[in-house]
Amino acid sequence: MATSDLPLSTATSGSPPPRSVLLGVPRWTRDGGVSAHVQTSAATLARHGLDVRVIAARVESTEEIPGVTLYRCPDLFKDDVPMSTRIGEALAFGPDVIHLHQVDRPDVVQAMRASAPVVISAHVYSACTSGVYYFKPGHECTRAHGPGCVFNLLARGCAHTRNIKPLPARYRNASRRVDALRHADLVLSYSTAVDRHLAANGLTRRQIVPFPATIAPRQGSGHATRRRVVFAGRIVRQKGVAVLIRAARQVDGEFVICGDGRQLEEMRKLARETGVEDRVTFRGWLSSEQLAEEFANASVVVVPSLWPEPFGLVGIEALAAGRPVVASATGGVRDWLDDGVSGLCVEPGDVNALAGALNRLLADPELQQSMGAAGREAVNARFSPQRHFAAILDAYTTARAIWSAPANTQPIES
Repeated sequence: MATSDLPLSTATSGSPPPRSVLLGVPRWTRDGGVSAHVQTSAATLARHGLDVRVIAARVESTEEIPGVTLYRCPDLFKDDVPMSTRIGEALAFGPDVIHLHQVDRPDVVQAMRASAPVVISAHVYSACTSGVYYFKPGHECTRAHGPGCVFNLLARGCAHTRNIKPLPARYRNASRRVDALRHADLVLSYSTAVDRHLAANGLTRRQIVPFPATIAPRQGSGHATRRRVVFAGRIVRQKGVAVLIRAARQVDGEFVICGDGRQLEEMRKLARETGVEDRVTFRGWLSSEQLAEEFANASVVVVPSLWPEPFGLVGIEALAAGRPVVASATGGVRDWLDDGVSGLCVEPGDVNALAGALNRLLADPELQQSMGAAGREAVNARFSPQRHFAAILDAYTTARAIWSAPANTQPIES
């Protein structure tokens, strides 16, 4: 992972590393994806001695993390409430840096920058109205957010919906997110795919940070005799579950689908219609411990995405457990999957290619083992908590070197 177009680096800035950080999130929970990452990152920062505080509109997790203090601010996203009420006492301790995740409000960013430098994480394609940033499988969008998006949404199908009523509001929200990113001192992403998206939108103060695995890997058994394919993620169109179910017709094996989403019942119906219902199990949304068990006992973990995955966290969770991955060659997948080494890449949306890759690995337990071992080694080297902490600390220090409090803005009074 590397920095991109940064005007300053810690090697020349002379700025001291931070001792405290305020993290901002809409929800403090652990239900996968961004939420799991933020909790993992917070715990890592606290273990390394930083004073970590978190401001959240909703607190839904009862799990206590040593060294992490929570502030519940239910009015955080309410535009008609005074900023002092929206943020509450969260800034009173004087953080050295503020790191926002999915708090994409320009007014919040500007208000907080009066007290400390603001770093924003772009976990997804923040400047994209549709949110999925592709026209069709394998054809990633490369344009910046702007009026041209209106034509693409209506004429080129990148909205991926027939209901156009929400599009004006979604376009405005994308504009707001871009504005928030431009007010930040530094924007972080977790893959080259999202970094390209940020660059296309003219953001120059940006940096890529390695994503750490968010669940503790477990050791599985019985792989020599098992033929099990595991999928984990949201059951929505862009995740490619329909492609996986259609591929199952050509694959001798069992399929375990972990997750929930608006297409769940549709995918159950598809499994019945394609004659694979008896070999496909829908497990629903699982805890991190249950998911670790599924990965450990998988023959292969599959990421059949149609959209350009912003990263594909499931992939490194599987590799950390020593299991090979078959994934669509799109988005951030290439950042962690070495084709032919730790797994196999296929063209997104190609049912036959997906079935062929799964059959190849299911028929060869020794290849599963060697690819899984290579994947585990790669994750330990490139996506370890140590690498994540070092990169985050570097980013925070860089943001502190860039930042100067706006002269016409007063710190928020608690």
